[in-house]
Amino acid sequence: MSVQVVSAAAAAKVPNVELKDLSPSEAEPQLGLSTTAVGAMPPPAGGGDPEAPAPAAERPPVPGPGSGPAVALSPAAGKVPQASAMKRSDPHHQHQRHRDGGEALVSPDGTVTEAPRTVKKQIQFADQKQEFNKRPTKIGRRSLSRSISQSSTDSYSSAASYTDSSDDETSPRDKQQKNSKGSSDFCVKNIKQAEFGRREIEIAEQEMPALMALRKRAQGEKPLAGAKIVGCTHITAQTAILDDGGDLTHWIYKKYPNMFKKIKGIVEESVTGVHRLYQLSKAGKLCVPAMNVNDSVTKQKFDNLYCCRESILDGLKRTTDMMFGGKQVVVCGYGEVGKGCCAALKAMGSIVYVTEIDPICALQACMDGFRLVKLNEVIRQVDIVITCTGNKNVVTREHLDRMKNSCIVCNMGHSNTEIDVASLRTPELTWERVRSQVDHVIWPDGKRIILLAEGRLLNLSCSTVPTFVLSITATTQALALIELYNAPEGRYKQDVYLLPKKMDEYVASLHLPTFDAHLTELTDEQAKYLGLNKNGPFKPNYYRY
Repeated sequence: MSVQVVSAAAAAKVPNVELKDLSPSEAEPQLGLSTTAVGAMPPPAGGGDPEAPAPAAERPPVPGPGSGPAVALSPAAGKVPQASAMKRSDPHHQHQRHRDGGEALVSPDGTVTEAPRTVKKQIQFADQKQEFNKRPTKIGRRSLSRSISQSSTDSYSSAASYTDSSDDETSPRDKQQKNSKGSSDFCVKNIKQAEFGRREIEIAEQEMPALMALRKRAQGEKPLAGAKIVGCTHITAQTAILDDGGDLTHWIYKKYPNMFKKIKGIVEESVTGVHRLYQLSKAGKLCVPAMNVNDSVTKQKFDNLYCCRESILDGLKRTTDMMFGGKQVVVCGYGEVGKGCCAALKAMGSIVYVTEIDPICALQACMDGFRLVKLNEVIRQVDIVITCTGNKNVVTREHLDRMKNSCIVCNMGHSNTEIDVASLRTPELTWERVRSQVDHVIWPDGKRIILLAEGRLLNLSCSTVPTFVLSITATTQALALIELYNAPEGRYKQDVYLLPKKMDEYVASLHLPTFDAHLTELTDEQAKYLGLNKNGPFKPNYYRY
């Protein structure tokens, strides 16, 4: 996620870009804590309930300007009627056919009697008959696959269906919509779904204890009052309202470079976005301080490792309904995302191969029981190819040409450049939409591969991300924003900074009460022996968790 913090006075002078005030009356409050304040604040008592979220009456009304979430309702699946049970015939009688076409019953003593004539009826569901009667007698492959695609999305979540390319509605930018307060200063797909979106958010809040605790503690301080904040994130119920990877920073740098004079800082949490920030810093082109949230421990372990361990299976199941046992899978990259994907697939009985460029990560893959290969060595035999590198052209057209029939190709890394999808958009290949986010790419000889989300991020395009994980990353980003906005002049230079470890530990401590977890406290003697403060930080910056 890319976030820019701009001071209120400076932002008023910026032309061509409209930024909405996050004043106390329009936005939910955030926590006003500097690094010093966080260090001084005691963690919640172990085993106790986290501070309760603000009551509904204290929350800002939804939707406010620009806050209406774009969530698609999934139609309810149709009810399937049940056929009546068929009775068995009497086992003591045999049925014979009369020569006049009637039916005869032969009893055990040899007596033959004529059975009553019945009219044979074909068992057929009324709704099925009606449905098939509506269908044209001739139907092309394209239209048939489209009808299947339409029905198959009915049971899918809103996260998997809101990006359906078949949607031919008017663009939200061309619609005139108003919220319950009469405001039209927003752009969402359908404002009528705002109430549904609010219910989705309320469900998400139950799995976001730390963020709710921060919101409650910030009600009095309002640390971001007067700030202008531009966010760039995936639209889900958990983020409540743009792609990340440093795209916002890149866009401002290209389109409005003068804005950097007004910006107080940048918060970035994606691998690709942080990489771009370091490139700008190395070239001397980074004009403001930036906070690298991606490399914080809480983000690396929970968002990358534990989140992907669960969401990879979710995304594949929702799109392909496949069984993982016995499938051969190659995972490109054994960073935190790759580790999570490999662990989940191995646990389901898949045969997992790993490709890696880093000898340390490669050795880790070997020690975890995975076979390290080059992609060319296994591309003809694997059933699934998953990219987790953040690089470009990891799976090329040459690889795609050599894949076996029905191979599934998807991306779990950040950038959609990992799979060379552009090379597949050629006249000799046929694209066939199977269902939302699932395409068959068919070669002239009939071979086809299954491409998911057109190479975009699988778990955000085709499934959902665990809300608890988003609580961790959102809380971390909120603290980073507050730190940059409230930091005294000169504390941060025009460079990229890691989040202080004390903040990492604080975020983790806010989530422990959810598990009824009880932290052990150091005694004075133990703290002195280790050379630590009793309240942390407990590990040096170079420690690898």
